[in-house]
Amino acid sequence: MELDRRSFLKGSLAFGGAAALGLAGCAAPKQADSAKKDQEGEAKKSVPDSFTDGKWVGSSMGHDDELFVEVTVAQGDLAGVRVLRCDDTIGIGSVAAPLMAAKILESKNLDVDAVSGATTTSMAVQNAVKDAIESAGGKAKDFSKGAVAPAGGAAQTADVDVAFMGAGTAGLVAATRLLEAGKTVILFEKQDIAGGSMPMTYSGVAAAESQLQTNYALGRMDDNPMYNKQGMLGVMQKYLVPENDRFGGAMPYQTAMYSNSGQLVDWMHDMGVGFYSLGVNKAYGVTPYLAPGCYMGGCGYAKEFLVDRIGALGGQIVYGTKVTELVQGADGRVSGLVAEGKDGSTWTVSAKAVCLTSGGFAANQDMIKQYYPQYADHKFNCAPGSTGDGIELGLAAGGAVECMGRELGAFLSTTNQAGSNFEIAFLYQTTPGIIVNASGKQFGNLMSDNHGMLGRGLVDEANGGKFFYITDESGRITTNKNEAYAMDTYKCLEHRGDMVHYDSVEEAAEKLGLPDLAATIETHNAHALAGEPDEFKRKNLPYLDTHDGVWVVSCIPTFYLTTGGLAIDTAGHVQKEDGTAVPGLYAAGDVCGSIEEKDGRPYAMGFDAAMNYGYLMAETVKGEI
Repeated sequence: MELDRRSFLKGSLAFGGAAALGLAGCAAPKQADSAKKDQEGEAKKSVPDSFTDGKWVGSSMGHDDELFVEVTVAQGDLAGVRVLRCDDTIGIGSVAAPLMAAKILESKNLDVDAVSGATTTSMAVQNAVKDAIESAGGKAKDFSKGAVAPAGGAAQTADVDVAFMGAGTAGLVAATRLLEAGKTVILFEKQDIAGGSMPMTYSGVAAAESQLQTNYALGRMDDNPMYNKQGMLGVMQKYLVPENDRFGGAMPYQTAMYSNSGQLVDWMHDMGVGFYSLGVNKAYGVTPYLAPGCYMGGCGYAKEFLVDRIGALGGQIVYGTKVTELVQGADGRVSGLVAEGKDGSTWTVSAKAVCLTSGGFAANQDMIKQYYPQYADHKFNCAPGSTGDGIELGLAAGGAVECMGRELGAFLSTTNQAGSNFEIAFLYQTTPGIIVNASGKQFGNLMSDNHGMLGRGLVDEANGGKFFYITDESGRITTNKNEAYAMDTYKCLEHRGDMVHYDSVEEAAEKLGLPDLAATIETHNAHALAGEPDEFKRKNLPYLDTHDGVWVVSCIPTFYLTTGGLAIDTAGHVQKEDGTAVPGLYAAGDVCGSIEEKDGRPYAMGFDAAMNYGYLMAETVKGEI
């Protein structure tokens, strides 16, 4: 059984139970009624003979679901472009879509550069505007004027207390803390939007003994490991891998994280970050969830809050600008950085401290080949800014790396038949069912070892590289809206065409090429009716009622992060091979890899680690500059 970030959803000691390789071919299955209506509506649309003034609506598939824009035409020209609806990831697509619409309107050009960090959403806006122009009787080619390279940048300098490489989770938390302490701060973000991986996570915050929890618990949760720090660390200790444990079970990195987690939550809550009301949802237990709840965009909203707060406190985030060099004196102290913008600008920054918060390297295939050769042939479903440049600069400054090459877990994503590998990491909780391989057989326990089982299943050639999640009509309903976890994030799966209905198990098996599917479901249901575990020791099996056929999600396990990174101590100092610190250089977040791996246990709480170590790093920097 694995204990990872999603295991905390249970909110009690019983939490454990609860690479895109292409689309599996299938013949015209029965589609969702909504998709049929959309197709019928599209067929009835009339188009004027010439480009006509008025308001026109266009649409295109985004990263998550269909995106809609309104284009205003006046005197034969574009007079307005606005996004009517964008269901893409809060904090990524929700930020990029209006930016892209504004860029198109300002230039009257469909060929403007995509908003980096949200390419799929950007393309959806472009295509939706094209659709609206053509619906108005115009020609999209009249507004396709070719790409224009960004220009106009100038040479700039800055002298600050602290300079950051990267405006992801750890960087935003640390910068906010430093600004609140009166320090001058500048952050360089190579993408056009901030946040890194932050908006993609599930929004639960593994906290111990926060005042927020205490106020709710009223003494009722004193022994709950989701509240009691020692209880939590006791659970964590069970998952130590002896050959990776350097500290004799002491777990200094996780101890530092959970010792700080309560005050992190209280700090966020006190300054206005919203949390889902404790006690309302039994599945959440005493674990604080960023509002509005599990996988409902809470991390994206919190990210936007921190971005706004940094600006309000006088900090500066420089977007579209990559840090290319760390400035280091003859004594080895890092005293600044050099950065280059997409617009040709250059920055030379002097700083008392430099913080690397630039993310991991899951998007850098060369580094994957170097440090994780066993996964070199697999694409990672990750934040596009995870290119490892912070690690490379840290190494060049004398830092060391650690925990490389260990086993990586995967989460479930859709195949890219709708244009994106939409993350469905929590489908195993919202949608009672089973996952099968290319022949229709199960291949592990999805509930107790979700990430590990999926990662191993993906690399096992015996599984054939194709995967399908099987559920019934009840599962379809709870996919669209799950009452237990108060989330409807996966409601788009039918409309996207990822979740497809077949009138019988036999039809699904024939059209998807799954010869063992019927026998697999029969065996599974026999265990479910008997109330016994299956051959993979999965308990509490859901019975799949096939009287009205089955629903099938074509999916693929995808690796999503790297768990090795720069060596740091528990205060955030970047360390050399001999364990001494690189003076003036600090790091937090995925650039350091997994905090749990440093203690000798598999990766678990990356979001929590990034926030807490961003906080801890800021405290260190405040005391040392």
